[in-house]
Amino acid sequence: MMKVSMITHGITLALFATALPAAQAAGSWTEARNDAMGGTGVASSNYTSAALANPALMTRHDASDDLGIILPGIGAQISDPDNLQDGLDRVKDNWKRLSDFAGSGNSAAQSAALKKSLQDVSGDSGHASAGVSAVIAIPNDTLPFALVVKGWGQAKARAVVTDHDLKYLDTAQTGIFSPTQDDLDQLTSRAEGVAALVSEYGLAMAHQFTLAGTPVSVGITPKFQRVDTWNYNVAINNYSTSDFHSGEWKRSESGANMDIGLATQLTPEWTVGLTGQNLFSRNVSTREVNGLQDTFQIRPQATAGTSWSNGLITLATDVDLTPSSDFASDEKEQYAGVGAELNAWDWAQVRAGYRADMRNSDNNVFSAGIGISPFSVVHLDLTGMAGTDRTYGAAAQLTFTF
Repeated sequence: MMKVSMITHGITLALFATALPAAQAAGSWTEARNDAMGGTGVASSNYTSAALANPALMTRHDASDDLGIILPGIGAQISDPDNLQDGLDRVKDNWKRLSDFAGSGNSAAQSAALKKSLQDVSGDSGHASAGVSAVIAIPNDTLPFALVVKGWGQAKARAVVTDHDLKYLDTAQTGIFSPTQDDLDQLTSRAEGVAALVSEYGLAMAHQFTLAGTPVSVGITPKFQRVDTWNYNVAINNYSTSDFHSGEWKRSESGANMDIGLATQLTPEWTVGLTGQNLFSRNVSTREVNGLQDTFQIRPQATAGTSWSNGLITLATDVDLTPSSDFASDEKEQYAGVGAELNAWDWAQVRAGYRADMRNSDNNVFSAGIGISPFSVVHLDLTGMAGTDRTYGAAAQLTFTF
């Protein structure tokens, strides 16, 4: 369906080329319709996206549905509250100017400029998330199933400026002495970053039965999971996003995991869902670089959701019951989202939503999107997101249903 290298390349580009240094999105899947509705989907997904959000919902299909394909779904979200990239660029420029004057005896102004740029960037940080997905879903009344390929990842970076460097440059800017190139090579301020990319390949299955007169669906997705981590740690003047994903900083582990889901339709309009993603916890340590190491923690994540839909209007709410996966060095995050969709005769859709971190560790995000689905065969979904602290995101998806 999609090769490992394609998933890895796509997510790596999204994280490192466009989004770092750059709040990370909740969850372990990207789906443009659900993202536009505040990241909901546990009770409101259609049968094609159900394999990503809650496999139990794959039983919700019409008798005329034979095949659903998502190819592809992509999304990214970035947060750069301190404008870290520009700050690091100024450090590099001023470092180079001072290096050009090294040993000349006339570098006080360049020393002062470098000191100020280091002070301006000290402690600044940014982070990002990205995802890509592909699904082939085969609906039927006995055992609907889907082949699922998805990738999701997180990255963060920060500037670490040492007192040693500031004191040295403070003295150098007086003109008492002029730094040499060897002196500059001894400065200790650094740029640090870590990233994790999770690639997953699974087979989602679902079945519906009746319990006390109420239709109840269960779903399960056994999957193969590969985790790639990067630990990037260089002198602050050598920071480069293009070098971040080099194999020099990379470490990988592979293993098995599983998602499960439940859904019940209380009335023709009301649906309640519960999903458990990544039932088996995994701790994947990064490579140790310059004495520093972090651990990416894949945590079992339970999410409950409800939705109400009359075909024209859909309202949805999701609440995380456990924290999401992230690095051990991060504060834990746990989200709640609400969203709505207005569906115009299955030809066009307008969506909006809001997602908040209940632990106040991440930024809150507003989302909106549109869908175009002529003849209910080709579906193009576009989503935009904006939040506090210079947080922005976008998602796009192409779906085919037959």
